[in-house]
Amino acid sequence: MRHARQCLNERASTAATATTAATAHTPARQLLVDVSVIHQSDARTGIQRVVRALLLQLLMAPPAGYCVRPIFATRQHGYRYAAPDFLDPVPQAPGAALSPMRADAMESVRVGERVCVQAGCGDLFLGLDLAAHLLPRHQAQVLCWKRRGVKMHVLVYDLLPLLHPEWFNPKTVRNFKRWIKWLAVYADSAICISETVKMELHAWLNTHFGMLPTTLPASTIVLGADIEASAPSGGLPAQASSVLARLRSTSAVLMVGTLEPRKGYDQALAAFEQLWQQWENAPLLVIVGRPGWKTQALQEKLRCHPQAGQRLFWLEDVSDEYLAQLYDACSSVLVASRGEGFGLPLVEAVQHGKPVLAREIAVFQELKLAGITYFHGESANDLATAIGNWLKPAWGKTVLPPQRHASSFFPTWQLSAAQLLHALGLQCQVPEPHHSAAVLKAGISNSCPMESAA
Repeated sequence: MRHARQCLNERASTAATATTAATAHTPARQLLVDVSVIHQSDARTGIQRVVRALLLQLLMAPPAGYCVRPIFATRQHGYRYAAPDFLDPVPQAPGAALSPMRADAMESVRVGERVCVQAGCGDLFLGLDLAAHLLPRHQAQVLCWKRRGVKMHVLVYDLLPLLHPEWFNPKTVRNFKRWIKWLAVYADSAICISETVKMELHAWLNTHFGMLPTTLPASTIVLGADIEASAPSGGLPAQASSVLARLRSTSAVLMVGTLEPRKGYDQALAAFEQLWQQWENAPLLVIVGRPGWKTQALQEKLRCHPQAGQRLFWLEDVSDEYLAQLYDACSSVLVASRGEGFGLPLVEAVQHGKPVLAREIAVFQELKLAGITYFHGESANDLATAIGNWLKPAWGKTVLPPQRHASSFFPTWQLSAAQLLHALGLQCQVPEPHHSAAVLKAGISNSCPMESAA
């Protein structure tokens, strides 16, 4: 594996030297941003929010000397230019202009995004979207770019399909195995969303391919917490007002995330069933998340549960606007996930001033958020006991005392994009987080204190 990387890099270096003069007339180099999955369908889950937010930041403030070019591929064809406003509408800062487009890109918009990507020396490829099923499929096209001197950088959100294949469909696991092999051979760097993911990546590459940490450079960036900068969705369903009124009138625990095996919904439901039997004033359980994979039995149980609409609420399709109001209406948040690359619901909950009970896993502890209570154990009784100890003093009250946190203490997507550009070598200095809220300085600090303002 290391020999393959060395040979490829030597060829790319030779090609880059030979083509530098030929491409000197090009008005701007390209930052090719892979948005293949979100271009086809925006599931509006955590990864899609990252892709939207970072792409919008790059389009609003492109790096000097580069034009930001979203690109996409499908199973039927290789990478083509996407319209820069495919996420329409694209918010822009006052006076800011979108990145300049070459003539071939303008033509791609006119003919329905049919122009294949043309890349050469000085251009950069950024695998922003999680396209594990597509990137290896179009290896020949991407390898052609690399031989011309294009540098390949890929965001790594997590390695969960490799570390816990039992949580995923076999096809997803197979795609991830092809993707990690592609990453090991062709990528010039990996950009991870947490130090935990970075360590897991190095460990996997060393164990399976014998690669030292220095073989594939890896960095980390902090993810933004300002949802308004991620093109949030809006709209409330007809029953929203009655649901919110019910939640505000009692104690309610909120869980957020797609229904999939790792999220811990099975354990949570069993724990709440136990609490409802034992305590008359036990809190309600509110689940916000779309149906996922390998949870069909759980989905059926939620839909047909005798407490559905009474003590149990499963909201399958919720806009960002509605989710924000649900965070405000519920008294606390439970994050029972067994594995994550970052943990966005944890940050969102703290932003909304809600007490959080979270499973004790490394990536959650890495965030060093104030006001978090941790639990461990896999049984329903383990979680029921933890919930009881956590919430019982407040049962019977309308809400738990809020955990006050200043929103300015949280990283923004603008900061995240700046750190991304630094990781790509397009920004010389790592931007400093403002105020005393020393959020994680990617690749420099191993702590991320987001302290309470109280």
